[in-house]
Amino acid sequence: MGAKLKVVSPVGEEVTRKITSLAPRLETLEGKTVCEIWNGGFKADVMFPIIEEMLRAQYPSVKVIPFTEFPATTITSMESLKKAGTLEAVRAALLEKGCDAVITGNGG
Repeated sequence: MGAKLKVVSPVGEEVTRKITSLAPRLETLEGKTVCEIWNGGFKADVMFPIIEEMLRAQYPSVKVIPFTEFPATTITSMESLKKAGTLEAVRAALLEKGCDAVITGNGG
């Protein structure tokens, strides 16, 4: 037959990379800027306004910046060739808008 087979180990490859710590949790959202990022997943366009209303009820001085003011972060924009540019555009927008916290999903 002469067929060639490629065998892949299910154990996977060891990946060594620097682990970055998470930012410390904010004590309050009062007076903070919260930014919304949406990847086009399940109904965040419906849920974000509800989340914003709930945040404003608990933290009257919170500033919420909607997902519509940020670059699109769809699954296709995260393809390997586009990923670095997408992440940089989002990072720059978050910095420009002074975000203290980010909501990146809502669990549907």
